[in-house]
This record gives sequence, C-alpha cells and structure tokens, in this order.
Amino acid sequence: MKIKTILITIAFLSVLTGCITQRRCYNRFPPKSDTIKINTIRDSIIYRDTTVYIEIPGEFHVDSIMIPCPPPPPSYVPRRVYAETSLAHASAWWSYPVIKLELIQKDTTILHRLDNALKEAYHWENEFNKITTVLPPVKFVPKWIKVLASIGGLFILALIGWVVLKIVTISKK
Repeated sequence: MKIKTILITIAFLSVLTGCITQRRCYNRFPPKSDTIKINTIRDSIIYRDTTVYIEIPGEFHVDSIMIPCPPPPPSYVPRRVYAETSLAHASAWWSYPVIKLELIQKDTTILHRLDNALKEAYHWENEFNKITTVLPPVKFVPKWIKVLASIGGLFILALIGWVVLKIVTISKK
C-alpha cells in the first residue's frame, strides 16, 4: 500500500511539473511586437489651361491718296509693293497721280490661352497601418520535464488500467 501511495504521489507531481502559467511564460519570454503607422495626406490644386478660339472674318479695303507730282515718262511702269503677315495681305502701287493701297484681311482663327481658367482641387489621403503583433512564443520545455511528463502519463494509464482490472474482477465475483 505504501508503494502505491508513493507511485501515485510521484505521478501527480510529475504531471504538475509540466504545467506553467501564462504569466510566467510571458515573464521568461516577453512578446515583441512592431507597430508602424504612417498617415499621408496630400492636398493639391491643379490649374488647367484652356484654349479659346477667336474667329476673325476677312475684310477687303482699298484706299488712295492724291500726290501732286509731275507726270512720269511714258516708258515708266511702276511696280507694286507687297507685304504679308499671317493675318493680312497688303499691296501698294502708284497710279498717276495717286498712291493706292489695298489691304486684305485673311479669315483667321486666333488661339488664345487663358491661364488659370479651370481649377481642380484634389484631396488624397492614404493611411498606411502596419501592425505586426508577434504571437506569444511557444514556451520552452526542457527535456527532463518531457521525460517526467511521459512517465507521469504512463503512471496514469497504468492506474486507469489497474482500476478497470479491479472493476472487472469485482464484477465477475
């Protein structure tokens, strides 16, 4: 009977030595966690240039002015003078006794850019959260405690087997 009590006590103590509280585990192996929190807010105003097309219809204008001059010799033929831009064409000539000017305005479309005509506002917010929490580490169990726990498990199985055997033998009587 005394050996049974000693064996049961040893089995019970070996089971208890395999247990550890979570607080003791955290004290021995404190958890490590990394937390990164980045908030980015961007406000931007974008100005878009606008092109306005202005159409100018063409015109034709002829003008002359009298100049008192002596008549030219009969063999003299005056030349025309021309000038041209992207918007107009002009020519001038002398026809005795007047100087004539002809101005022809071309049909034109003028491109005019309006700066800061359209204004667009954007509000962009990006929140980046990286939270890495490390799970509590697996507690380290020394080898000798594993051996004791295995022996304790065997003792418990033997005890259960012994109890079952006793119940079977009692029920046969």
